[in-house]
Amino acid sequence: MTVAFAVIALAAVAAVGVWSLSAVRTAEDYFVASRLAGPVLAGLGGTAAGISAFVFVGGPGLFAAVGAASLWIVLSAPLTTALQCWAVGEPVATMARERGILTVPDLLAARFGEGPVQLLAALAIVAGTVSMVAVQARAVAVLAPRVFDVPGWAAALAVTLATVAYTAAGGMRAGLPVEAAQGVLMGGAALAVTAAALAAAGGPAAAWRTVAAARPELLGTWGAADPGRCLGWFLLFGLGTCAQPHYVQKFLMLRDRKALRWLPLVGTVALAAVLAVWLGLGLAGSALREAGAIRFAAPDELTPALIRSVLPPWAGVAAVAAVAAAVMSTATSLLNLGAAALVRDIPVGLGRRPGGLGPARAATVAVGGAALLLALAWNRPLALLGVLGWGTFTAALFAPIVLGLNWPGATRRGAVAALTAGPAVQLGLEAMGDRVAALGRFEPGLAGAAVGVVLLVALSWKGDGR
Repeated sequence: MTVAFAVIALAAVAAVGVWSLSAVRTAEDYFVASRLAGPVLAGLGGTAAGISAFVFVGGPGLFAAVGAASLWIVLSAPLTTALQCWAVGEPVATMARERGILTVPDLLAARFGEGPVQLLAALAIVAGTVSMVAVQARAVAVLAPRVFDVPGWAAALAVTLATVAYTAAGGMRAGLPVEAAQGVLMGGAALAVTAAALAAAGGPAAAWRTVAAARPELLGTWGAADPGRCLGWFLLFGLGTCAQPHYVQKFLMLRDRKALRWLPLVGTVALAAVLAVWLGLGLAGSALREAGAIRFAAPDELTPALIRSVLPPWAGVAAVAAVAAAVMSTATSLLNLGAAALVRDIPVGLGRRPGGLGPARAATVAVGGAALLLALAWNRPLALLGVLGWGTFTAALFAPIVLGLNWPGATRRGAVAALTAGPAVQLGLEAMGDRVAALGRFEPGLAGAAVGVVLLVALSWKGDGR
């Protein structure tokens, strides 16, 4: 049944790609979906783009490894959409229509001027995009051998090619409505799969008691991690949401600013439904492992083990559907952002003419290929790859987007410093690995964003506006 579903899903996205070839005629069609989004389309699409396979595979696995500590990543979810609309949505939606802005680096160029700001933002987006798309491909590579009995690399290649094909063909004109549909599918499937997994574990209370008896450290406030790491995750994913370009991109697609009134409601309800799977599968899977009902060696194997050994067939299909929707929706937005950075923003930042639709389609393929290679080479927990991509975006873009768009005194010099130093700090701390524990376990992306904010403020204060 799951194989049949996979074939039908791939055929459906292929049909979308064929249709979109004739529907896309301009760069506005390709990069901002012709600015046709209302609150429902943008809210569901934004949720689908933000909720990646990281939630369905990496999240439950991380719960099994560190327990309640992992929940600090998602505790901010009820506030994030409202925070986005308040801190970012208003200035972005206003500038987008007035100045014909198509991309996030375009937005920063409109605020700070073309040149280094646009170039640095585009480079950060390319780096973060490859990492985040790799999360999606890696999730497929983890699931496929355990659910479909096919090689992980072959499944990752097939799904990546399908997603790249319809994204390259139709851009966000095709991607946005598909993302919205996938958001609805993810929410319904997440609730159904969560209920089935907890039922298999004897119910939420029984699952809690089983884990509490076997590994009580998982259920404390900080789980099996330290408070510094937990609070770092909370701030990274709470505040960092405002700097994620695949979220900001949705504000560029709004048909008018009135949509901002209803976006928090749509986005919060959708997020709450989908994120239930993080706690539900994590708790149920941990309890079932302690009871001897399932076995898995690595955290990322929890979800596949549940699908194959415990969930009823209908729930297995729902889980596969949800993961497929998460993979394709997130990858679509990110591939489009990466392509725009390569063919529009980097050339303009270097003083050259932007490329057209043909180069954009070729760049989409290139970004997808790079992400697939990273996914197949990655041998650490999937959740860490997701944190790396999210942290890259946060370290580079938080200061210039959140502070720069709202503070008239922010200068180009400060923005350039933030875009340079933020990623440098983040990548430096990532390279240090476990040695960063001696520094108090700074979350690399959050530390980079903090340095960026300090530099932007310091170099802009009483500056000359340049």
